[in-house]
Amino acid sequence: MFKRIILSLMTMMLVIGLLPHKQASANTFSDVPTSHEYYQEIMYLLDKGVISSGSKYGVNDKVTRQEVAVMVSKAIGLDGKQAATKFPDVPTSNASSGYINSAVNAGIINGYPDGTFKPDALVTRGHMAAFIARGFKLNEEANVTFKDVPKGSTAYEPIRKLAHKNITTGYADGTFKPNENLSRAHISVFLARAMGFKKTVAKEMKVHFIDVGQGDSILIQSPNGENILVDGGTKSAGSHVVAFLKSKGVKKLNYVVATHPDADHIGGLITVLNSIPVDNFVNSGQAHTTQTYAELLMLVDSKNIKYIEPKKADIMLGSWTSDFYLQVLYVDSLASNSNDASIVIKTGYKEVDFLLMGDAGIDIENYLMTTYDDISADILKAGHHGSNTSSSTNFINSVNPSTTLLSYGKDNSYGHPHGDVVNRLDAVGSKIYSTAQSGDITVTTNGTTHSVSAKPWTANVTPKPVPKPEAKPEPKPDPKPDPKPDSSVGYPININTASYERLQEITGVGPVIAQRIIDYRKSRPFTSKAQLKNVKGIGEVTYQKMVNQISI
Repeated sequence: MFKRIILSLMTMMLVIGLLPHKQASANTFSDVPTSHEYYQEIMYLLDKGVISSGSKYGVNDKVTRQEVAVMVSKAIGLDGKQAATKFPDVPTSNASSGYINSAVNAGIINGYPDGTFKPDALVTRGHMAAFIARGFKLNEEANVTFKDVPKGSTAYEPIRKLAHKNITTGYADGTFKPNENLSRAHISVFLARAMGFKKTVAKEMKVHFIDVGQGDSILIQSPNGENILVDGGTKSAGSHVVAFLKSKGVKKLNYVVATHPDADHIGGLITVLNSIPVDNFVNSGQAHTTQTYAELLMLVDSKNIKYIEPKKADIMLGSWTSDFYLQVLYVDSLASNSNDASIVIKTGYKEVDFLLMGDAGIDIENYLMTTYDDISADILKAGHHGSNTSSSTNFINSVNPSTTLLSYGKDNSYGHPHGDVVNRLDAVGSKIYSTAQSGDITVTTNGTTHSVSAKPWTANVTPKPVPKPEAKPEPKPDPKPDPKPDSSVGYPININTASYERLQEITGVGPVIAQRIIDYRKSRPFTSKAQLKNVKGIGEVTYQKMVNQISI
């Protein structure tokens, strides 16, 4: 018993003695917390002896030729013993002289025509690609191009060699920025990857809402490694979608989903299919006669991509018991309009769910609410770019999203997103994110919580359709006060139930406006008087004249 107690005490003392060392190791660099994007790569280089510990790493500092020569030399095991060099500006007394001498002799880095080395000169990303390609003897090139790296430029071949080894994918906009000065963070990442470092990542699901202007494009990256692209924006957005996919490491798409045949959803898919291998193409099946739709379907056929027309309630990925799933809640190939043919997708990981509505309207929302026991979701991609043809009050209340994504183009001619939709989302406390404001937006979940890469939409005023200028009334000698409810004509008039003729008894409402009010309320009943301002031809001035004559 006594021996056991002594042994336990010694074990505790040993553990306690080790704790400060581990803690110091974890906090070696004050500017590289464990949450830093490149923490693992930098710690890998520290463990391998490529870099030394210190109070600060300087992740954003620019790197000199001397520093790169030392880091690359250490990474590949070259001799660093101080030595005489052929450069007058690198004497033997320079602590880095041995590594510089070894790197030069190995053909990794050269001096300048004037015989100097310029150890303190900054290194560009293009230079770095050349140094690493030479140091690690990379020979094969990837068949990729970057917009700012023309064929024949000195950086062209080295960058393609790095891409072949998955050391770099460039930026999301399709550039590499070869002339940009290299930061310490970036040289650390490139070197770690060249040395064979593999990042260990906890399983996560990422859903990227790609900014394609007035349109939709969504990349789903499952925790199991599947890549699913839902829509691709317009044709002009195709190149951006492809660049974004490549920036996220997508080399193959397991599924491409065309929710419905509208050009602002499928146009960019043509560029995608011509650029990235696709296993399965999922289509609503609705007949459509546009050239874009025909071109897309012919491309699917010519590339021998498996063609799928799902049915309502089909589970495409996962199962009822799996952590990750993707289910088609709705699709209608015989819909009377393309929006109502939309494939509606519900997907999620463990406890976090996403509902992607395509351009589905209020009738489809009603179908979902009456057909499925639970359509609630943590993250909602609102239907039809935030139009009030979608996102009814009952639907928003049923989904009750904590986060809502609105995908639309800035200053679009449709007035998206409509003010009443934004008000409904505000009413349930949903944080709203806008591609028009924030660009590409990524939602990441570990299956329990989720985070968003952008800031919530910060518009001070709820957006409304841009009203047409009000015609100025002709001046009258004795202007009358605003009309008051008049019992002789039966005011107030209920704008949800009044007949065509009865509506024309409201000040400012003639035959045309009366019909517009009726058309508006057919798809969505008025829930506030102020919604009348969403009817074309009714601006603030006209509304103020009629507000006391109406009810809902």
